[in-house]
Amino acid sequence: MSELNNADFAEGLRFQNLGLYPQAFDAFITIESAGYERTFRKCCEMAWSNQLQERQIDRLFYELDTEVKRKNGVAIYNYGLVMEYLKNIPKATELLNLADQLKVPEARTALMRILLLPK
Repeated sequence: MSELNNADFAEGLRFQNLGLYPQAFDAFITIESAGYERTFRKCCEMAWSNQLQERQIDRLFYELDTEVKRKNGVAIYNYGLVMEYLKNIPKATELLNLADQLKVPEARTALMRILLLPK
């Protein structure tokens, strides 16, 4: 992460701590979109913490769908966790299974948790 990204990330955290969620999301999505790893972790955390508006969720899902096509296992795992939180269990199962196939260590545990939950 470059110095600029560190400053931008700190600014995003500051916005988030102040409850300025749209500004925090904009900071985090900008960093992720320009980044190398593109995990979208902070944006996903904001999604499962009910800190995003519908347009922001749409933008996040657009970015995550792109990462699915790129077979980015960590981003797919994070996407699966958001889908689980949103109670879209079929999509969460599909994404976590894909992340597991892409050798994301945490994906199997998350997948088992979904599959073993009482229906």
